[in-house]
Amino acid sequence: MSGTATAGRLPMTLIGRSDIIRHFSMTEAIACMETAFKALSGETGDVPHRFASDLNDGALTLLFKPASIHGDVQSSVKMLIQKNGFSVPGVPTITGVVMLVDNRSGEILSILDGETLTALRTGAASGLATQCLSKADARTMALFGCGAQGRTQVEAVSSVRGIEKIWLFDSNPDNAQRLIQEMQPQLSARMEVADDLSVLKEADIVCTATQARAPLFDLAALKPGVHINAIGSFRPGMNELHSDVLRSARVYLDDGPACLEESGDLIGLFSTPSEREEVVQGEIGDLLLHRIEGRQSPQEITVFKSVGNAIQDFVVAREIYVKSQQAGFGRDFDLFE
Repeated sequence: MSGTATAGRLPMTLIGRSDIIRHFSMTEAIACMETAFKALSGETGDVPHRFASDLNDGALTLLFKPASIHGDVQSSVKMLIQKNGFSVPGVPTITGVVMLVDNRSGEILSILDGETLTALRTGAASGLATQCLSKADARTMALFGCGAQGRTQVEAVSSVRGIEKIWLFDSNPDNAQRLIQEMQPQLSARMEVADDLSVLKEADIVCTATQARAPLFDLAALKPGVHINAIGSFRPGMNELHSDVLRSARVYLDDGPACLEESGDLIGLFSTPSEREEVVQGEIGDLLLHRIEGRQSPQEITVFKSVGNAIQDFVVAREIYVKSQQAGFGRDFDLFE
């Protein structure tokens, strides 16, 4: 780090993509998810409603997502810009930053790359769910969606299970090939591009990280005992999982109210509360707090459904910032010099 703060002011640290990738591991991020989900389900997390506003005649949407944990000395605000109906070559549809704030002074302590942090914490959530819900002897994995989110799904699942084979599905096979080129040297598992759903009969774990608007596969395609991490359907118009898959599974949610209100996988799926309660066991945080039970048999299907929550961003941002101060990475700057 370089630079000094004006007397009496706290320094602000910029932490970019390369710093996060180089200095913060998936294993550390998975540990953060346990803290985050316990706080969310244990009602010690403070997650106000997100604020959204359209800009430039609706071409852009600005989103603010604040979060903290009761009694913590820091909070975070995730700021995202989403492009609506258009794209810019080389620029993701959603860009943004996470700002870490000192609760005592109100000063911004750090600004972190939001794209990298989001992919990291989303993968870590699936890693934690895989650790809790998949069979311990799981060795095979299928991934739908080979973008930035897909990359961290592979990394997270591989960090908690002894994966030996990974099948990759993507509407653009070039994306799958790029993921193999990037990740194969780091993995002991053999990666292979797939275009035939028949391989799902061999997959112990399935991760879906797409923007699909129709189910990617049906119940008959799956192996008994499979665990599914479904992270792509975070809006009402999206749909990755067939209703028969969900109704036949034990389903766990990252954020119960948000999943039931926002995910096209779940909206309208249950006609009565009792029908929902038979399928949806509760939040993953409830499982971590031993309020509900996990997998009951080697043959049953388990599903982790995630739409994301700002408390995940907060816990990861806080830990990355603490590590930056200890290890000396990031770049300090002073707006008031």
